[in-house]
Amino acid sequence: MVSQPYLLALALGTALTLPAFAQENADAPEPIAPETLTVKEAIDPGPNIFSNAQSWDGASQIQVWSAEDLTYKGNMTAGLMGQMLISPDGTTAYGQSTYMTRITHGDIEHVLEIYDVATLSITSEIALPAKAAMVAAYTPYLAMSADGKLVYVQNATPATSVTVVDVEAGEVIQEVPTPGCFGIYPTLQGYGFSTACGDGSFASFALGADGGEATRSVSEAVFDPDENPIFIPGKRVGEALAFITYNGDLITLDDSGESVALLDTVSITDDVEDAWAPGGYDLFAYSPAADILFVTMHSEPYDGSHKNASEEIWAYDVSEDTVLYRTHVEGVISLSATDEEAPTLYAVNEHEATLEIFSSDPEAKYVLKHEASTDSRGWATLVSVAP
Repeated sequence: MVSQPYLLALALGTALTLPAFAQENADAPEPIAPETLTVKEAIDPGPNIFSNAQSWDGASQIQVWSAEDLTYKGNMTAGLMGQMLISPDGTTAYGQSTYMTRITHGDIEHVLEIYDVATLSITSEIALPAKAAMVAAYTPYLAMSADGKLVYVQNATPATSVTVVDVEAGEVIQEVPTPGCFGIYPTLQGYGFSTACGDGSFASFALGADGGEATRSVSEAVFDPDENPIFIPGKRVGEALAFITYNGDLITLDDSGESVALLDTVSITDDVEDAWAPGGYDLFAYSPAADILFVTMHSEPYDGSHKNASEEIWAYDVSEDTVLYRTHVEGVISLSATDEEAPTLYAVNEHEATLEIFSSDPEAKYVLKHEASTDSRGWATLVSVAP
């Protein structure tokens, strides 16, 4: 038991020390004011690039980066196995997403999500038939009509078809059966699209102005699906629809008529001594102002190497049918290019899970120079550039 005299002495001692303690802390700094957290109303202005960080085991992301220096601006969240589409003016993004109630079983919900890029927010969504293709991200799996009114969604159940969506009205218009064909390549005018078929032909569909009805025409075979199949991404080279084949041919098509017609087939590897072939996902990009095609290439190709990442990126002069320069670049699987005399290339690097910027030099036959990289923020197969 503590005695009363001891407690009294302890109390007096404590009291006597308080003034000294207060004196010592008289000059202490003012307490730090609490930080006020705010949210930016919009991302920083300037041109953007977009990458589809597609996930198969959780939320996907449409990531937004500065096209000038790859500063990260933010992301727009999406569902499983998301596909990405960016409007030509870069202000609106579209994402086709899958949502599974029980992951391995149960109901599946497919939606088309519409985002405001400036605020990185969903403005609306449109329910889709539960048929959308759950596959890696490629440009021809989510496409838009020339005027932006309609969006086309690739389906696979595994039967193939295309869902036509009126994004202005916010509703699904129809499902167009496309048996044996895959990929969506909208026409430059009107509301038609073509699709690549397993026998080497293309099927073309002409839709009405309201997105309804659809007349079908089938072309002659324009590529050999057994000996020299095409990569599924198609790009515009001028007004022509262009594809790269597994063996390194550039095929150009006229899709302005009732059915697709072959314009030309040229090899970009004919003058190369060693064996090289294209490889990757969205593996080539075209710059109209420069008239240069950039293609990711790998050496010693074999049956099944068509998705191998780059060892080099070739700059191919379309009008002169000539490979101008072969820049050593490891790991690139997808490309996007600006429309300039000296194009800037944006690339997905599979090895590092990063985005890369490359400048090109027209005076040096479009040799590429690495300018910047992002940190790793998830694996992607698609990169798009917008104003």
